[in-house]
Amino acid sequence: MGEMRHVIIHYHIFKNAGSTLAAALERNFGNCFAYFDAPRYDKRIQPTDLIAFVEANPHVAVISSHHLRPPAPELEGVQFKEILILRNPLDRLRSMYEFYRRTAVNQDPLTLIAKKVPMAQFFEHLLHEFPNMVTNAQLNLVANGGGRIPDQEDARRAASMLKRMTVVGVAEMFDECAVAAEYSLRPFFPHLDLSYRLENVSPGRLNTLQSRLQQFASKCGDGLYRRIEQANQLDAELVDAAASELGHRLDGMGFAQVHRREFSTRVTGRQSFDAGCKRPLLQRVRKGAARLLSSLQGSPIHSEHA
Repeated sequence: MGEMRHVIIHYHIFKNAGSTLAAALERNFGNCFAYFDAPRYDKRIQPTDLIAFVEANPHVAVISSHHLRPPAPELEGVQFKEILILRNPLDRLRSMYEFYRRTAVNQDPLTLIAKKVPMAQFFEHLLHEFPNMVTNAQLNLVANGGGRIPDQEDARRAASMLKRMTVVGVAEMFDECAVAAEYSLRPFFPHLDLSYRLENVSPGRLNTLQSRLQQFASKCGDGLYRRIEQANQLDAELVDAAASELGHRLDGMGFAQVHRREFSTRVTGRQSFDAGCKRPLLQRVRKGAARLLSSLQGSPIHSEHA
């Protein structure tokens, strides 16, 4: 029997703090980290494609993908460690519109539409022309691979899938997700450090979820907002289930608050260091230090457990 290979799969659902997590993972794993996406925004990567990619890249320990969908396939000699982070569905839709407004026009036609119309008109258009984008979209991706508008049976199936994830949580509790992720993954990747710097955050974003939802409701109007809210009832239930599962796992850790405080200290230190390194001289020093550490330590974080 050879050593078991452990591969992390990060299901990067659009606008669910995925860029922040992917950046932290890439910093940890270096060239053992890989992005694996389809050539088009509207394509899905099949399990057979993932298997072929993993077999062709034996050095890869982490895969982050917008186009992979759970569950992970079975592959002899490989244990997949799945990460799934969800988000309040209405806040996610608000953030999606703001992202489309500021990003360059690309293959996705919604980027062009968002630049042309205000928020309310944009979501009216989605409800009529792209209902899969605005109706329980996260549940659709988790349960159906994005293939159809989900129903109650899909919701039950997705809730059971959450329990099988190595890491599960919600973007609104990102630090707690990271603490639980370190706890679950360090037996396989002992030096994992998911302290982070925020990535791809909407400029001028309000600090609290409640204030962002109030702003969203104001821009949509009461009638449209209620329709969007109703269209995402199952999504909201799935997010609640993910938060509950995360809470259960934190309760089972022991000294979770101690872990949380220690993690917060690391995040503060990293963000201060990264802010200082924006200056050219310090940035060169930082890169030189990183190269020196790499040469002293050898390869990036790797699996040490059979």
